[in-house]
Amino acid sequence: MKIRPTLSGIFFCVFLGCGTDRGHSQTVGPQTAPPAAASITPQYRAPSGEQRKIVLISDLHLGLGRNADGRWNPMEDFRWTAALKGFLAEISRWGNDAVDLVVVGDFLELWQPPDGMECPGVSLEIGCSVDFMTRLASLVVRAHAADLALVRDFSMRGENRLHVIPGNHDSSLLVASVWQPLADALDVASGRIDFVSSGTWSSRDGRIVAEHGHQIGLDANRYSSWPAILREVNGTAYLERPWGERFVQVLFNQAEKEYEIIDNLAPETVGAKYRLQDRGAWTSAGDIARFIAFNLFETSARQEIVFLGRPDGRPPEFDMKIARDLGYRLFSEALADQDPWRAQIEANDDLKREMTALAADRSRLPDPEVRALCEQIAGKGKRLCQLPTAGSRLQSRLIPRRHILAQHFVQILHRFPGMVVFVYGHTHQWEKGWRVDVTGGGQVTVFNTGAFQRITDESGFLARAERKGVAPAQALRVLQLSDLPPCYTAVRISYESGASRGETIQWRMDETDSAGQILEPGSSACQ
Repeated sequence: MKIRPTLSGIFFCVFLGCGTDRGHSQTVGPQTAPPAAASITPQYRAPSGEQRKIVLISDLHLGLGRNADGRWNPMEDFRWTAALKGFLAEISRWGNDAVDLVVVGDFLELWQPPDGMECPGVSLEIGCSVDFMTRLASLVVRAHAADLALVRDFSMRGENRLHVIPGNHDSSLLVASVWQPLADALDVASGRIDFVSSGTWSSRDGRIVAEHGHQIGLDANRYSSWPAILREVNGTAYLERPWGERFVQVLFNQAEKEYEIIDNLAPETVGAKYRLQDRGAWTSAGDIARFIAFNLFETSARQEIVFLGRPDGRPPEFDMKIARDLGYRLFSEALADQDPWRAQIEANDDLKREMTALAADRSRLPDPEVRALCEQIAGKGKRLCQLPTAGSRLQSRLIPRRHILAQHFVQILHRFPGMVVFVYGHTHQWEKGWRVDVTGGGQVTVFNTGAFQRITDESGFLARAERKGVAPAQALRVLQLSDLPPCYTAVRISYESGASRGETIQWRMDETDSAGQILEPGSSACQ
């Protein structure tokens, strides 16, 4: 079997300039590969003015819609047409019909094919064919014709524009034939639709930059040569399949038929661990170890903590050898004391061995990821990653990903040296703006859009379980999407006296309401 990147995947960036800064998003046609047809996307027509109002949302995961009997497919998470309509009307009003709406990845759910249309893939690393993904995209677009019409109509209003960034769940939109059904539904011929085929969008002044987020650090969903995602096997074009896709298909695609909200809990480990309590292990210790490790990096940046710093008041420094020698404890000690994942690690020798090997492997767990784990341990008042020294107690905001993001920003700043705001999604956990120091001086303010979905965190899930009088594992079975708060998060940015001002917001609107409202994230109305 001959496996190689397709020529289009290799030459896509070379000839079309994925890595060049053109003062706006890198807008070129989607990738082409035999047998996909060449892109017919016309050149995007940017509106006048550099400093426009910007709204960023992500992770709608428009999927299979309703079954033939009219009931929702159990894997369909986006059932909120009224809320979307109200939100689009509100942001257009806020921006005087001159808004850049940026969908920061995972607009479509293309990792969940319907029953009878399974795609086993060529190997663990090579997934579905281009033809398969084209058919699946057509199904999803038809299933959400009404939702896509709302987005299309928004882009046609006044001087509004729509920008679509591919994420990991809809990475195949980078292929022309897969993008085409969505392009038609959005009326891309209008020139108001900007397909961001580099994966990185920027405002016209280069100060606001957005990516989906799956390429940050060693995320389990990252692609090896993003945005070149195609591989050729015996003359047929296939998509690269990251480990995260395989994990989603093994766990969530089947489990969602029994546990409707399992992937609507943030982070993803919440649903997975209560499913583990209910039914036991579903995959190998190696897969579970990797899942626990990389989801630890999605810990919310909102939590206030106290950690033991140095006598001079600076944050603690960590010894990488001491940290790695902790073995599996590097992960278990970063988890909450009562976290079920911690109990699983402590009770499973195979899982201990896998996590100890991961802790020692610099290729799979580089130093920035180790520092992130050590910072979470330090936040619990433990010095496990440090040499014994006198210290002081410091109040801080838990931002264990700052090391990982700072490293990620090195490449982005080469392309967008004026970047002062970075927005991503992917984790489904909203974040208010927090700052990361960058190499060479200066800071970048980071926002996370959360998900334009009904999502709850672990505390919200446990509160609902308590109200129903059932154990968490049972609650995972009985709770439905309609039981989750009708709240959807976004980031909006405006300019005041030439300076950008960003904020994370929540849109609250039930499907039976005639109007919605903008709330502060974390509002009690969305708990």
